[in-house]
Amino acid sequence: MEKLIIIEGTDRTGKDTLVNRLVESAEHAVKRHFTFPEGETDEDKTFFQQLVFNREFRIWKIVDREMRNTLMVWNRSYIGEAVYGTIYRNSRPHEWLWDLEKHWEMHIDPRVYLVVLYADPEFLVAKEDGKSYSNRLQDKTREVEAFLEAFHKTAIQKKLLIKVNNGGEYIDREDIFNQVQSFVNDQES
Repeated sequence: MEKLIIIEGTDRTGKDTLVNRLVESAEHAVKRHFTFPEGETDEDKTFFQQLVFNREFRIWKIVDREMRNTLMVWNRSYIGEAVYGTIYRNSRPHEWLWDLEKHWEMHIDPRVYLVVLYADPEFLVAKEDGKSYSNRLQDKTREVEAFLEAFHKTAIQKKLLIKVNNGGEYIDREDIFNQVQSFVNDQES
């Protein structure tokens, strides 16, 4: 059965590691990574994102139709843009992203899975490598809260929320992978 697994969450939560592990474990897999929006103005960036997300949904449908037993894994998605676009770019993506989800029937497709990784904001600040949008505690707190809100707001029915830290340490990456695999397998039955 073809599947789309969307991996979301704040920076420093292990998305890349999980995505790579999922792809390695599948017989046939396609990995897609959503990029920072291009453009000079917020309107340009919003238009760019709309085009990108529409393209990615179409690619998912083509893979679904033509490549049997293929796993597609999205590293970030429109959900991440709902968080980062709102907090850092003031692009108000919430005005169109959730409609896009419904337009492409992500909310009712039984092969779509969402995994959101999150951590305590203090942990994220301590693990900051300088590549994130911000290293300030108040910004990390807003990001975590926004991802949790987006997790609950999305209409995707098969979704899993994983906290990746226990105090000042990461949860074992293999344990997180196993949680995701079990979740997907349980949802299939």
